[in-house]
Amino acid sequence: MIQATQNKENETLKKVDLKKKTVVFVDNGLFVDFARHCAKAFGKAYYYMGWQTYAVCSNGLMTGVGFDEMERIKNPLHLLQRVAKDDLLWVFLDVYYSDLQEHLLSLGCRVWGSRRGEEMELNRWEFKEHLKKLGLPVQHVEHIQGLEALKEYLKLAKDQYIKTSFVRGDFETFRHELYKLTEPRLDDLAHVFGPLKRQYEFITEDDIPNAVEVGYDGFTIDGRYPSHAMMAYEVKDVGMIGASMPYKSLAEPVRFVNEKLSETLKRYNYRGFLCTEIRYTKEKKPFLIDPCCRLGTPSNELLQALFDEWPQTLWHGAVGEVWSPKPKAKFAVAAVIHCEYAVDNWWSIFYPKEIEEFVKLRFHCRVDGVDWIVPQPTGLPSPGVILGSGETLFEAVKQCKSHAKEVQGYQMEVTLDSIDEALETIQKGEKLGVHFADELPTAEQLRRA
Repeated sequence: MIQATQNKENETLKKVDLKKKTVVFVDNGLFVDFARHCAKAFGKAYYYMGWQTYAVCSNGLMTGVGFDEMERIKNPLHLLQRVAKDDLLWVFLDVYYSDLQEHLLSLGCRVWGSRRGEEMELNRWEFKEHLKKLGLPVQHVEHIQGLEALKEYLKLAKDQYIKTSFVRGDFETFRHELYKLTEPRLDDLAHVFGPLKRQYEFITEDDIPNAVEVGYDGFTIDGRYPSHAMMAYEVKDVGMIGASMPYKSLAEPVRFVNEKLSETLKRYNYRGFLCTEIRYTKEKKPFLIDPCCRLGTPSNELLQALFDEWPQTLWHGAVGEVWSPKPKAKFAVAAVIHCEYAVDNWWSIFYPKEIEEFVKLRFHCRVDGVDWIVPQPTGLPSPGVILGSGETLFEAVKQCKSHAKEVQGYQMEVTLDSIDEALETIQKGEKLGVHFADELPTAEQLRRA
């Protein structure tokens, strides 16, 4: 297996005085609060989100506005004329910017990002074929051209997941069980796609039953990994539970998949965030479903709660040095905020300043001291998460619940009622050899929390 970088490597690297440095965060709106979290360490920080269209609207210019930690800018390349390249760090938090990354690299700039490695996420069919070459298991997958062809296939097929490639905003992945149940969804897509329905690219994947979902949520530097990392489980309708641990203590299937990807990542000169979603079966087969060549959510919020020194990690990682973030808590819990009203409308949210570091929002801006979620063309019913952390899972859940009581917003819902169900998933994983923690609370203790 790949040997993770040890803590002593941090000792061989010189800690940089980032107050003398400038950083530019390039994002699409989901990770504005990760940028804010890191921006405080730098002398000057800027935030850029694409805004160009034939008719620019005010909403497109508002995400990231109003914060003391950083300044929203319209033309980031202008900074090359004002700031020395050696003092300027470019951090790409999301995909779709490989061309800009490569341009900056050609100029000798310091760049944190996935480079062309984003192809692993955006080109689903090609990546499935690549997994086979790497010797990783791949369930039955079909590459289907056109909506009518998809309909004919689904009339006979059962237990499928329907996905798209590259265009993340067209539709969310959906489950197909029986054609009579899926047909209305397909009819709706026919209306949405119009003339594109005849040539649209679909990917269908067989379900992988009786498996536990695990994965890696962190970063890689040219296929190398840090000394410490996070093990996390997603909790349906709630959020995510995470634990910090040495990299060598991560579940064996997670490290195995990372090792298989290592050479590919090295060829991409990949220096950025990486998340993997793995379905691990009782036959001990790790099926890599989807990689995220960017920050994940709500996993990035947990990473903020569990580890310190992210700014140093970004600065060193951009030039190929692995700076392992320092664990600051054993467990963290992210509870998702739900609000259908926020999908299409400006939405305000209120919370005490004392818990600001535990409230993480998407498409976030601040106007006249009030925190707002900016409406987007493709809106999200989950505008953010509320965090809790602690040395035990019980403490983390209890703190998260306490913070949730102090957050207010119109038609907002936050629930931890089913978090005890995560124990069932964790216990199922333990039986398959996926270790999460030595000591866990009982379901009754979590309900009391």
